[in-house]
Amino acid sequence: MRLRAPIKWIEDRQEHLMATNHSRDQHHRLRALVRVRDGWIEALDASFVLDQGAYVRTHGATVASLTASMLPGPYVIPHFRVRAQVRLTHKTPAGTYRSPGRYEGTFARERLVDTIADVLRLDRAEVRRTNFIPAAEMPYARPITAMGTHLVHDSGDYALLLAKVSERFDFDAIRAEVAARRAGGEAVGFGFGFFVEKSGLGPAEGARVSVDGAGQITLACGASSVGQGVDTVLAQIVAEGLDVPHTAVRVVRGRTDQFEYGRGAFATRLAVMVGNAARNATAALADKARRVAAYALKVGADELALTGGAVAVAADPTRRLTLAEIARLLEPDRAELLKETPGLNADGWFHTDHMTYPYGLHAAVVRVDPGTGQPVVERFIVGYDVGRALNPTLVEGQIAGGVAQGIGGALYEEFRYAADGTPLCTTFMDYLIPTLAEIPDVETLVTEDAPSPINPLGVKGAGEGGTAAVAAAVSSAVDDALRIPGAITAVPIRPALLRQLLKQRMLNQRTEKHT
Repeated sequence: MRLRAPIKWIEDRQEHLMATNHSRDQHHRLRALVRVRDGWIEALDASFVLDQGAYVRTHGATVASLTASMLPGPYVIPHFRVRAQVRLTHKTPAGTYRSPGRYEGTFARERLVDTIADVLRLDRAEVRRTNFIPAAEMPYARPITAMGTHLVHDSGDYALLLAKVSERFDFDAIRAEVAARRAGGEAVGFGFGFFVEKSGLGPAEGARVSVDGAGQITLACGASSVGQGVDTVLAQIVAEGLDVPHTAVRVVRGRTDQFEYGRGAFATRLAVMVGNAARNATAALADKARRVAAYALKVGADELALTGGAVAVAADPTRRLTLAEIARLLEPDRAELLKETPGLNADGWFHTDHMTYPYGLHAAVVRVDPGTGQPVVERFIVGYDVGRALNPTLVEGQIAGGVAQGIGGALYEEFRYAADGTPLCTTFMDYLIPTLAEIPDVETLVTEDAPSPINPLGVKGAGEGGTAAVAAAVSSAVDDALRIPGAITAVPIRPALLRQLLKQRMLNQRTEKHT
């Protein structure tokens, strides 16, 4: 039957929350062989169970693979074994959710590192410095695959980022402040966690840049936008290559009559894949423009420079042709004389068989309400190295949004079920999502100390780094607030648990006074 009308799927909130994918439901066991002197982790033996739900749908099994492959994070750990079990239960299937597998793995690993430091009475930052992969050893390959690619940390200086963030936000002063507040009776603490992300999944993306006779610059590609600002970034890349304002570039996406190929927006891949394709297309167009201008101006192509959207003779900038004029020279009846294809346009492609690995640090100041047990995130700090920040404002926006989602997972969001399998979270009264009232201003430091050597732009993805270590940092801060090492071993952190732990802390303090 043909209805001759658009087909739409409409569901209400309850239907969605009953049937949607879930994620994050993992249970980990880790043990480590550690050098007592300095906390060096010689070996890590890990196993975890992923609740996959009733069957595999979308990319559920990918989550287990990413957790397993990226569990060592930024640390050397010479000997590493991980076993993942994907178990089927009565729940809806698991899927990928921002920083899938890494959010869970980072939480487990960073909790372990905190525990090592606490048990050995070492500084948590120093234990991390001891175990970081040295910058001199980059690129650093592990005998592991992630998403079908060999896991090679392409670049990074983890110790430098820790030092920069510690200095920029004065971690010593933060520690002193929370210690003074605890002495005054508050349950407040400071904690942090380090993470490595992945981005730029291949294998290929393309783009087409063109200039018409009126001077309109257009980039056509197969990218898709989900609100991450991809149009602005791609326009900036083209504009930089042609030395024009980014507002002069029109971006066309998702039009197969304009560009036929595109794999989509997932795995934090667009800036790396489509960005470099756009860069390559722009470079090819610029080369074509110089060849045509060299013919028209009767000079060598190496004597020309592309500035301000025009090709000019470097020794005499008054002799110039705008891109629009060059485009008119390439109309079909003229292009053959120039031995060029008609039109001022060029395609560019970027191929890769490796991902890029951005990295960062999350830190939090958390206060626990003594009456309700509710943890309150007072400050949240993110240091993130993206290789090259094409648009720092958009990177900071991605980070802030990711932190909000991460705090949701650390403190609020959870699908719960009754004993008979009935879903208990089918409205936003039951499934708690943080609002602006629960999210502090996110303080960020975006660095560019480790450009990726595997793509011309040197860029790494920024889409998931705001989420990856939130649970680790918040849990570390809650431990510090309670002065109970290793108190938090699961998220979301429930106020009822914290009320019990606060009572335990009070009993411990009374016992210490009497002894």
